[in-house]
Parts: sequence; C-alpha cells; structure tokens
Amino acid sequence: MRIARVGIRNFRGIRSLDLDLGLITVLIGENNSGKTSVLDALKFCLRELSPRRRIVFSGMDFHLTDGQAEPSSADPIEIEVMFSDSPDDHWDDELVGRLNRAGILQIDEKDRNHVRLRVTCEYDRSSRDFSHLWSFLDLKGDPLSRARSRALSVLQDEIRYYYLTALRDAGRHFDAKGPFWRPFLQNSELSVEKKLEIEEKLQEVNDLVVSSHASFEQVQNGLRRVQSVVPLATGEAVSIEAVPGRMFDMLAKAQVQLGTTTGAKIPLDRHGEGTQSLAVLLLFSAFLKAQAEGAPVLALEEPEAHLHPSAIRALGELVRGFAGQKLISTHSGELLAETDVGDICRLARTRNGIKAFRVPSDLLSPEETRKFNYHIRQARGELLFARCWLLVEGETESWVFPAAAHALDLNLHREGVRVVEFKQSDVGMLAKIANALGIPWYCVGDDDTNRAKDEPKLRQNLAGAEEADRFVFPYPDIEVNLLRNGYADVYQKYMPQQNLAKISSAPGDPSYWEEYADKLPSRAKTRAAADVAIEMEVRGDAGVTPEIRSVLEKVVSLARSGWQ
Repeated sequence: MRIARVGIRNFRGIRSLDLDLGLITVLIGENNSGKTSVLDALKFCLRELSPRRRIVFSGMDFHLTDGQAEPSSADPIEIEVMFSDSPDDHWDDELVGRLNRAGILQIDEKDRNHVRLRVTCEYDRSSRDFSHLWSFLDLKGDPLSRARSRALSVLQDEIRYYYLTALRDAGRHFDAKGPFWRPFLQNSELSVEKKLEIEEKLQEVNDLVVSSHASFEQVQNGLRRVQSVVPLATGEAVSIEAVPGRMFDMLAKAQVQLGTTTGAKIPLDRHGEGTQSLAVLLLFSAFLKAQAEGAPVLALEEPEAHLHPSAIRALGELVRGFAGQKLISTHSGELLAETDVGDICRLARTRNGIKAFRVPSDLLSPEETRKFNYHIRQARGELLFARCWLLVEGETESWVFPAAAHALDLNLHREGVRVVEFKQSDVGMLAKIANALGIPWYCVGDDDTNRAKDEPKLRQNLAGAEEADRFVFPYPDIEVNLLRNGYADVYQKYMPQQNLAKISSAPGDPSYWEEYADKLPSRAKTRAAADVAIEMEVRGDAGVTPEIRSVLEKVVSLARSGWQ
C-alpha cells in the first residue's frame, strides 16, 4: 500500500503544492524550497496523528504570508494523502476487506482502489486554541459519513511511516532505547532454559573476574561496614558485578564495533561521522526487513550526509534496495547520478509559491535519454540543482563566461547560474529537461553554420517564453568577438606564421578578424581560451565585451526572476 499523491495547503512555506509519488521519489531543490516540509507533513498525518484528535501542528506550522501575519489569522492548514493501488502494488483481498470494513475504501470506474485522508488545522477563536480535524474522503473530495471511528487506526496499522533526518547520531540510534536498535535487543525468543544457562555462565565469568582482581576484595570488605549503620539484606550484602549477570542487562550494554584498516575494532560512535551515518541507515534497513506487518514508507533526509562522493554513489544502489516506498530529499549530484530521471521531483520557489516539477516519462526519445544520462545525470548531476542554465556551445565559452562574470563582480554560484556546454550533447534535449524541471535557460551561440541546426530546436522548446528570453546569436563566433575587443595579443602566440600568411584581408578590414579566427588551429582556440579567461579577470569590468556582458546580465536576470 503506497502513497500515490499528497496535497499540501498553507503549511509552513508552502501555499499550495501537489505531489505525485512513486515507489521512489527523490526531492531536490534549494534550501527552504519545501523538501523537509513535505516529509514532515506526511509524518504528522501518518505517524503523529492520533484517533483521539490530538493536535500535532504548532502555530509556526501555518503559512504566514507576510511579516505581520499571525497563526490566529492564517488560512487553515490542509494536508491530503491519497493511497491508490496499481499493477505493481496490488492490494490483496484481505487488505481490501479491512479497508472496506473500516468504511474508507473507494473504488473508481477502472476498479482501482483508493483511500483518501484529509487533515486540517485552524485557529478557533471561541476556544482561543487550534482546532484539529481529520476525515476520510470519497473520490469527489467529500467527507465519508460511513467511516468507522477506528478507521485512522486501521490505516496506520497498514502504513508504517519512518523518518530519518539528516542529523543521524549513531550514539542515539544504537542506544538500548533507540527505536530501531531496541527491537534487536529483545530476548523474548529465548527459552527459559537457554536464558538460565546463559545467566549461569555469566555469573561464572563474573566470579572469575572479581576473584582475579584483588582490589575488588578490599572494596567489598569496606562496604560490608554499611551493615553496622543501615540494616541490609540477609546473606552476602555486598557483591560486585563486573559482568552483567542478567540477560536484559547484558543486552542493554551491547554495542556495535567496526574494524579499522589496522585490524583494531573500534566502537561505532568513535568512527567518523560518515561511517556513523551510514551505519544508522543500514540499521534502519535491517529494522525494516524485520517488520512483519504494515507497508513501510521510508522518508530519508539527505542520506549522503558526511559521506565521500564514491560512497554516495554506492549508497544510491543500497537505498533502492530498502523495503517499501522511498521518499528522499538530497543536495547531492552524486546521488542523482544513480537516480532515474523519472524519480526526480524538483521543488522551486516561484512567483506563485513553491511548485513541483518532474520529467514526464515520454518526454525524451531513447537517443535523448542516452545523451542525458551520459552528459548530465552521470557526469554532472549537480546541474539539476541550478536556478538557471546558461547554455554555451563549447570549451571556449565555458572558460570565458565564468571569468567574465568574475570580472563584472557577478557571482554565478550565488545567483544559481550554471554554465552548460551543449556542443557534445544536444541543445534541444537540454532545453526540454530544463523546461520540465522548471529551470529557466538562456542559450548563446555562434552565428555560423551550426545556428541552422540549433535554432529550430530552441524555438521548439520555448514553452511560452519569448525568443529574446531564451537565446541569442550575437557574434560570428566567440573568438571573433574576443579578437575584435582587444584580445588579439593573447591569440597571437597561438597563431602559426604559415596560417597568418594565408589571411587575404588586411588588418582593419571588416572581415580580417573572421579570417584570423578561421585560420586558428582548433587546439589553439581552446588553449587560448584559458589565457583569455585569466587576462579578462585581470582587466576587470573594462575587459568584458559588450556582447558577453549582455548575455551575463540577461541570465542573472532570469535566475533572479525565476525564484523571487
């Protein structure tokens, strides 16, 4: 039994958000884009919610529209969770029967089973407190009058929601009271005979340790004098327990140790943060497998925390093997490298609030999918976290535009702009992906023979935007632009004399720099680009050509307008 959809209204920073969830959903987005709020909303509804209608929300969970807004005047919180069966998540007859007897099962015209739960919270002025209500709905969204009083308990028995935050403390999770470690310490499966046998052997070991440690006898003799002041039990009044003598005491002190490269075994809480975090994840996996009842829903916040990039990629495969439905939030491009693009859901702040963006399953052709997987997902997954893409043709632009931004005192990283080279990829595919994920893009290309191939692809993917907000071809090629604007001395050392002699135009002629660029060897262009980038940063604002300046100002403007 899986969550098919969650709708969130007026909860924290989320004004209105609808999410479709699959077996695996990976949430990405900037800080404060709503990822944790989605995980918490489900936690409140599926784990914290009580049949006794206990209030699970606080005043700060309400969506406050401005600095003067207060929870008492805010719009009601509303969270709706829908469960639906599917061919790969078929509900058996016993489950259908339990849900039907609880009065919450709904069947649509395609014979698909559904359960809809809605939780609301608002301020009640009469009681001067928050009023909390949960109800089950029919397929039209109206409350079900026939839902039984135990309906919520029935649903929660079927759905187990587990939430691991990014702050995973191995010391706390592997404590005897830890919710995932404690079940493994229970000794209920031991027979009485086996328990007595173990405790007898523990007592033997304890007696051996105490008798072998001479100082213990001195302590015992000293403490026996307590009886002269306070009456104690009959028999031996003082004993020393060097080894736990009872099963539950021994198990409570059990600890996990991991080996090191030297062979030494070190307690888990003395290892690095990355190892501890990974151990908690694996403990959780073991806990899930040990659960006999209920369909688990696993919410993982930043599973990559503290891990080395190589370990993160290995973690991706590990997490996919966890039992149940997975809802994961991440800031790791390495984790996305191991994630199918259809499982990615990008949350972004827009003028209309936080919105969710996903790549439709039929968006890319097989060839486009191959190129995306090779050039973006596996090699540069971090691009999917960008606020705006600047699409550039080749290596020269990849050197020059970041340097120009630095010379103009524009911080592209702070603005969320990433430079994406498309010459070896497919500019149409990149535009499609950016549109689907809600990432504004701007393409700058050379006005050469490639324009006839690239421009139609860009026009096909405007998605309602104006051409001026999506692409520009401001110069014959970028080398010509740089040569015309004072960088000839940088290119001079890369121009072979025999090539220079083949230029028919004279310096100063309109076509001279175009011929000059045409005679530059291809390798010389890319080598010179790095030198141009260094020189441009040295020259500062005055060294940036008008065309490059215009492109950078445009892309920064798009980045800012895309999220404010």
